[in-house]
Amino acid sequence: MNGIVTNVLAAALNATTEQLKSVASWPDPSTGFAFWIFGQTGTPKPPFTSLPLKETTASALRRTPELAAFGYVMELADEATSALWSEAIEHLRGREIYPADRQSFIFNPIEILGVAVGLRQCPKATDDQREWFSNTIVRGLKAGLFRTSVSLLAAITALRYLDEAKAAAAGSQKVETNQLATPELVLACGIDLGFERQAQLPRKQLQLDLVSRILCETIRVGDAAESSSIWIVVRRAVDGLVLISDEATPLQKIIVLCRRFPLFVERLQSRQRGRPSYKVDDEYDVQDLLHAILKLHFDDVRPEEHTPSFGGNASRVDFCLPAERILVEAKMTRSGLGQKEVSDQLINDVARYSKVDGIDTLVCLVFDPERRCKNPDSVENDIQSTGSRLTVRAIVCPKGL
Repeated sequence: MNGIVTNVLAAALNATTEQLKSVASWPDPSTGFAFWIFGQTGTPKPPFTSLPLKETTASALRRTPELAAFGYVMELADEATSALWSEAIEHLRGREIYPADRQSFIFNPIEILGVAVGLRQCPKATDDQREWFSNTIVRGLKAGLFRTSVSLLAAITALRYLDEAKAAAAGSQKVETNQLATPELVLACGIDLGFERQAQLPRKQLQLDLVSRILCETIRVGDAAESSSIWIVVRRAVDGLVLISDEATPLQKIIVLCRRFPLFVERLQSRQRGRPSYKVDDEYDVQDLLHAILKLHFDDVRPEEHTPSFGGNASRVDFCLPAERILVEAKMTRSGLGQKEVSDQLINDVARYSKVDGIDTLVCLVFDPERRCKNPDSVENDIQSTGSRLTVRAIVCPKGL
């Protein structure tokens, strides 16, 4: 991959990562939207989402930014907050939604979508409330009140999210995205990430356009919503470039595949026509899936290769790629195999595998779905600095930013 491209995209990742790590209190509309799109894309969520939700009140929820913020995080809200949220919707119904000065949440893409998410997710919200909001959006669409591309996109997306039949009856309205200013392009990408089926946008082209803007101009990151959209798009672009690049090494490709392994597992949990999900219960399941993934990219992947004895015991490595001179070891944390135990096992593995002839590199995947590794960076660094003759790379996932 071209070094300039790599450096620019890495800078964008660093800037957005720092912004997302700096959040100290949530939710507001921006962090709520970020939480939503990370969840909808199956991407490990940023650190602020592990913080408790800030306290809210009935009066605070009567302000639509607060209402939208808690709409996005309704799955985390307690019963009392859900009840207050539904009561705030009743208060909203008494207001003029389309005032003459256009100073209304209905024209704010992040807020209209947050209210729509809350109406669908809140256990205290009623069908009557959802019907009212859908009809309100239809009224604005028919009157041509959504005058910008992104506000129109958000309105149509919110309506489809709540009531597909009403959206179809309202008629198709084409949303132009090829001439968007950069901030609107970032927001359009975020809407597409969070509402892929409802937004109905040309995802690939939209994301290519955003990456091109990042490469050609300085983009200032304003908040968590922008940061999350840029981070996910750029992360995907970097991974995609590695996987298709003739310049990328086999090691780089394996690292990307390991880092994206949780996305693969997450997708297998939601199958069509009510079919049961694929269970990933233990290390053997991880090994089977990883074997299949590696076979898509490498011709010769040999499972369970014997290694020389170490300390009087012979063992097997999970996978050997002889042409690439790479060994791959996969582990899954569980009760009794947390950060310390998995680190100790891998350090012993490194010593053992350093005796294997014809091998230069060891890749260690640690699948940690329950986040038992409290400091995954420490695990990776400890394994990679073992002093072995091998080049060692450890990937703990999902890890987040």
